[in-house]
Amino acid sequence: MRRSIPRSGLAAAAGIAVFALLTGCAAGAPAADNDTEPVELADGEPGAAEDTDITVAIPFPDITMYSMYVLATDLGYYEEEGLEVEVITADNVTAAVASGSADIGVESTGTVIEAVRGGVEVDLVSGHYCRQNFDFAVQPDIDSAEDLEGTSIVLAGTPGDPAEFQRARVLAEEGWDLEGVNVEVVYPGPGSESWTEFFVNDRITLQPFYGDDRPALEEAGAEFPVEALRNWANDVMVAGSGYVEENPNTLVRFLRATLKAVDFVTAPAPGEFPENVDEVLDIYEANDFDVEALRGSDSPWVLDGHLACQNLYFDAEAWDTTVETQSLEPIEFDESQLVYLEKAQELLGLDNAGPETLPYP
Repeated sequence: MRRSIPRSGLAAAAGIAVFALLTGCAAGAPAADNDTEPVELADGEPGAAEDTDITVAIPFPDITMYSMYVLATDLGYYEEEGLEVEVITADNVTAAVASGSADIGVESTGTVIEAVRGGVEVDLVSGHYCRQNFDFAVQPDIDSAEDLEGTSIVLAGTPGDPAEFQRARVLAEEGWDLEGVNVEVVYPGPGSESWTEFFVNDRITLQPFYGDDRPALEEAGAEFPVEALRNWANDVMVAGSGYVEENPNTLVRFLRATLKAVDFVTAPAPGEFPENVDEVLDIYEANDFDVEALRGSDSPWVLDGHLACQNLYFDAEAWDTTVETQSLEPIEFDESQLVYLEKAQELLGLDNAGPETLPYP
């Protein structure tokens, strides 16, 4: 498969360059030392937040993927913890967090693993989405992988995104093996709306998609040959190592409030039709998101709650699965970083159990 970066993907590539500058001096560094002293948190309620103004960095705006922060703000959960949370976008979330321009960030698990390998001083403090949907749209005249010969496709928004390997793997497992097929892999940019724009303008023949992309794809006559769900960590929350050390109570309070928001959006349970859908969509709309395509949907996936675990699960098994499915070099995960998540879970009567397998689609 050939790979090229269209002009619209150059800004995203610039973000990767920023990350390379940050990690270049540590490219040959050994893996992070996992023999650090474990953090001990006091029993009962956390103390007062050390930092009450938190900046959360996300890679791009998305109506559902990063909704837990909008919901936790509008439902008053952060205010209950004495916190104010601002959400920003960053070309490279890990670099933003490591440099201190953001306090907490959401980044793909594979990208975080490679950052840790490179010596970037970030801690993985929580899961974000514990499942990945591998849904693919093709142009109406495409009936098999062989029909893609000589065309352009999207497997990831930016070059170097480890999710590209996972998507190619799932396609092969679902009967759409691209090995030996002469296709050009292009990178329109990190947000799936840019992939869909390429699709509806006949610039690509295959793309991954998410729930809010589907209406536009259906209108363009797309077919959906592969719709699969895997219990693989999608992305995670990270914070700078120094920030974590200085703000333990802030992290516990932030995670507890965020857990409440996840519970609200997924209730009664991931995989079931969300009982709070109307209130959630009203909050999205009040925050200037266009929710017209989601109104009236009877799909249990309308809010992407099936991708979340109500406990924001992450552990060494999720880390190792990412390493294996994204063909990364093995590196050990320091589970002591999850002490803040585990404390927040405990306060809400939750454990850190992994995701259940859901029927899909």
